[in-house]
Amino acid sequence: MLIIAGSGGNGAKAYHCSNCGGLVSSSDRLVTIGDQQRHQFVNPAGFECHFYTFASCPGAMATGTPTQEYSWFDGYGWQLAFCRTCGLHLGWRYAAADRQVRPAEFWGILITQLLAR
Repeated sequence: MLIIAGSGGNGAKAYHCSNCGGLVSSSDRLVTIGDQQRHQFVNPAGFECHFYTFASCPGAMATGTPTQEYSWFDGYGWQLAFCRTCGLHLGWRYAAADRQVRPAEFWGILITQLLAR
């Protein structure tokens, strides 16, 4: 189930980089993936990752070629996501591997890397 709460960047909360304070996204860009907007997974190294999913993150940039290896979301490849301002690792950008999969992309941004205002 996909629910996009808007895309205008005027949500009640603004999410900023915990390192530099740069704007990453806003609450109206939160997106529901698998019936949740907040997720918890353990990566292959054993680290727990708690993150929100956003339809877009103008303050983040993705690098590398998407890979489906160890993806937490079936049908999606992931790339590392960094703060556009300071380069802090924020989480991941997920891109659909198939054109029929929706949404075509979303972002998983670590809660520990965000300040909500």
